[in-house]
Amino acid sequence: MEEKPKSVAMNGITYGIITGVIIILFSLILYLFDQNLNTALTWIAYLFLVGGMIWGTLDYRKKVLNGYMSYGKAFSTSFMIVLFAAILVGIYSYLFYQVIAPDAVQDIIDMSRQQALERNPNMSDEELERAMEMGAFFMTPIWMAIYGMIGQIIIGSIIALITSLFLKKEDNSMTSSAI
Repeated sequence: MEEKPKSVAMNGITYGIITGVIIILFSLILYLFDQNLNTALTWIAYLFLVGGMIWGTLDYRKKVLNGYMSYGKAFSTSFMIVLFAAILVGIYSYLFYQVIAPDAVQDIIDMSRQQALERNPNMSDEELERAMEMGAFFMTPIWMAIYGMIGQIIIGSIIALITSLFLKKEDNSMTSSAI
C-alpha cells in the first residue's frame, strides 16, 4: 500500500503544535522569572512563530513537494502552522489566566492603569476609573485568550505573506524555451 503524502493541514497541525508548545514553554519561563509583563521579551515569541513557520514550510516543500512550492502553497502552509499554533496558545492562555495564574490578570490591569496615567498625567480619577471600567470587560481570561489568538493569527498571516516570498521555489524546468 502506497503512503499518502502529508496534507497541508496535517503539516500545519504538526508544526503548529510544535511551535505552540515552544511558545508556551517560553511564556512559562517568562512567568517563572517574573518577566511576563515585559513587552520587549514577549515579542520574542513571534520569533519562535516565524521559526516554526519557516521550518514547517521548508520541510513540507522538501519532503512532499519535491523541493518546489508556489507562493500560494507556501502561504497556505505557513498560515496553517500559524492557525494551529494560535489555537494551542489561545487554549493555554485561557488556562493560564483562569487556573495557573489568575493574579496575572490583576497585574495587567494595574500595568494598564499605570500606562494610562503616564500617557495622560492630567487625567482625573473619574476619567481613569471610567476608562478602567470600560476595559475591565475585556480583561477576563476568555477575552484575553480570544484577542491573543486573533492577534496572533493576524500578525502571523502578515508574516506568512512576507516569508512566503522567500519560501516559494518555482519549478522552471517545464517552462524553459528552446530557441
